[in-house]
Amino acid sequence: GLERVASACHANTRSLGERLCALPGIEPAFDGACFHEQALRMPRPTGEVLDALSEQGILGGYDLSADFPELDDALLICATELRTDADMDRYASAMAQMLDAA
Repeated sequence: GLERVASACHANTRSLGERLCALPGIEPAFDGACFHEQALRMPRPTGEVLDALSEQGILGGYDLSADFPELDDALLICATELRTDADMDRYASAMAQMLDAA
């Protein structure tokens, strides 16, 4: 049970991170491995990114700047075991549209 859930969370977070890092200007904030969450650097202010995603009904992650000012361009993402490929494709598509509009 728990091992399956943890494995699915890890796989989904990794998959979402790969989808997002394929977009121009998005890259991992750190070189090390991640498990359930991943910090990504954004090419636009994180607050703008989260607002644009929220307008499309997507809870996009956590703005790290309040807790870590040096990560003012970083977004913490995760994708639980409940997220489907379609959910992650929708997130990546919304992010791509937001970046294209910039």
